[in-house]
Amino acid sequence: MHEKGIETFLAVSMSRTLGKAAELLNVTQSTVSYNLNELESEMGMMLVDRQKGMKSISLTPAGESFLPLALKWQEVSREIGNARNPGSAFSLAIGGSETVNYRLLPKVYKDLLEHEPPVYLRLLTDPTDKMYQAVESRAIDLAIVLHEETTRYVQIAPFFQESLVVARIPNDDENVSNVIQPEFLMPELEFYIEWSGGYRLWHDHIWDPIRTTKMRLDSVNLVGSFMDKPGQWCMVPCSAMEELKIGNERIVFQRISEDPPELVYHKITHRYPRASALPGLSIFDEVVQKHGFGSI
Repeated sequence: MHEKGIETFLAVSMSRTLGKAAELLNVTQSTVSYNLNELESEMGMMLVDRQKGMKSISLTPAGESFLPLALKWQEVSREIGNARNPGSAFSLAIGGSETVNYRLLPKVYKDLLEHEPPVYLRLLTDPTDKMYQAVESRAIDLAIVLHEETTRYVQIAPFFQESLVVARIPNDDENVSNVIQPEFLMPELEFYIEWSGGYRLWHDHIWDPIRTTKMRLDSVNLVGSFMDKPGQWCMVPCSAMEELKIGNERIVFQRISEDPPELVYHKITHRYPRASALPGLSIFDEVVQKHGFGSI
């Protein structure tokens, strides 16, 4: 059986475009087409409908029938690989954002490594959209994400939520209170991070979206590096407060009078996890509950 062809077929079936499949597999689009052609020649049937001019592709009826078999093949192939390394039976590949991996879950990861038997970890830090693709293709076993998406093979469960606060540098003679009014926060001095779709709606309701901020970020770590003038501000999760304060003692934290929506984190896993990941997933659930996650 054409192994690369099956891996390519699974990537295409999940991403629904040759370009995204190529990105997921870290190969060229021509390689994706070649591997598909080789598999279809070996199978003697057309699996993917890839007509010219179509923005997305779809599986043929034969491809839809072959998909469950391809998923089983992928799992069996990985089980054979695990059999060569007994320690891998308790292993997990976990994905998350910078906030998740750097601030929320370090203690969880340490407990997993110290668990008996230990759970060997492979951690990936990537944007949410890539996390969904990686879970759906079973490149990783689970991920903690901020955005909800509807995908065919991914199941979602609430994991954790936390509040957002204003991080800002006050004027030298300012009497800083615990709560600040929105009108005192200048949009032109904001470092904007789009935490979620709900957050964007809340933000646009308070501040005119036409008044574009000078800098948009995707990392809280950058806030402490750039924020150095009075009046500059950013909405940050409570979990980032301690680190930002250590990096920049001038920063103060305040609640805003019109509370933003809470950040809601979700755990995503494949609807049909690989068998060797099940013990690790079970241990992960036990450990995170001890740390107060997974019960919102």
